[in-house]
Amino acid sequence: MREDSLLRHLIAEHYTLESLQTTRRVLEQHHTHEIHPVAHGLFAASPSQSKESVTGYQNVWVRDNVIVANSFRLRGELAPAVGCMQGLTQFFATQIPRFREIIQDSFLKSDPHRRPHIRFDARTLAELPDPWPHAQNDALGQALWFRFVLANSGAMPLTHADLEVFSLFPGYFAAIEYWRDEDSGAWEEGMKINNSSVGAVVAGLEEMKKCAAFAANQAQLNELIAEGRKRLANTLPFEAPPERLVDSALLLLIHPLDVIRDPKTETAILNLVQARLKGEVGIKRYPGDSYFCQDYDDWFKPEEMSADFSDRLEFRDAHLQPNCEAQWCIFDPLLSIIYGQRFLADRSRSDDFHKQVHYFNRSLAQLSVAGECPELYFLKNGRYIANAHTPLAWTQANQALALHLMEQSVREMQ
Repeated sequence: MREDSLLRHLIAEHYTLESLQTTRRVLEQHHTHEIHPVAHGLFAASPSQSKESVTGYQNVWVRDNVIVANSFRLRGELAPAVGCMQGLTQFFATQIPRFREIIQDSFLKSDPHRRPHIRFDARTLAELPDPWPHAQNDALGQALWFRFVLANSGAMPLTHADLEVFSLFPGYFAAIEYWRDEDSGAWEEGMKINNSSVGAVVAGLEEMKKCAAFAANQAQLNELIAEGRKRLANTLPFEAPPERLVDSALLLLIHPLDVIRDPKTETAILNLVQARLKGEVGIKRYPGDSYFCQDYDDWFKPEEMSADFSDRLEFRDAHLQPNCEAQWCIFDPLLSIIYGQRFLADRSRSDDFHKQVHYFNRSLAQLSVAGECPELYFLKNGRYIANAHTPLAWTQANQALALHLMEQSVREMQ
């Protein structure tokens, strides 16, 4: 545990509802989990960044917003979840020409900038002018999944505008042949066939299939789902074999997407992440990740640090020293959520409860002295420090849900 951890005196191996209430009060006093929309119900990646920030983290990512909105939903706060999805739908409406162009001519997918954009300005809903690896099928799959989770639960009935936008998704996924499409994936880097992307699309299509409004599309949806399921069955628990085996992005297939059917595969993904990516402070995205490697701010100017490296990743990778990958703060609370859900589904799995507590504690230990949830810790002059993307909305959302589930689990234990 870091010496300057905000909750050092409160972190414990055994919790009661009373001790968790004390933890919650401290977090509320520090506004640790407060996430407010910028505009149109949408959340900036990091609310600490100014409108002119060179980091770009003042902008909206589709993926991050789905994670944040779903955390609100699972904690019983539907209004921000629905508001966020309405904002995302408004943005996707501006992308209809991009969906249609690729459906008509799939060759256009070879240019990532011709694909539907997944990063944009919250205030204007406008595309951003700088080049970006917009080929990110996981973000589109997650958005589709979340829209139909809300629709199927009755929280947000479909409108004509929704149907106009989301009816294009199956045709788009068919045109790009998503089950064998190389995309930049969750980490927006080199293009390959990522199972975290394939699985997200499968989750979206399966949730869409449950909706009565798409009863006439069952044959197309079944065919598309079968192709993705075949890919997952043949290649999980790995991310993109043979290029990459272990990747924390696969955790998203367990939560929130719940797309893994085989318990052994789910356990294998969890074990591989813990065996290969768990670090002293946080969890790495994947082995050899050079983003915010050691002394990162010495090698790159501020405007370069979060820039698009998708077509020159070898240059950034060359700076990485062995075992000096950044250690992220989004995954420890995510693991706590996953193990908490496993325990709540089967109260006899005491080991899952112990792991829920373990990763919850690691997440609390990652908080800054000011009580903020960082994006990651990186090595600076041999010591782990948080980067400037603090707080990160994705981390806040995961940790807020982890606390919510800890309270549920402890209540079950009493």
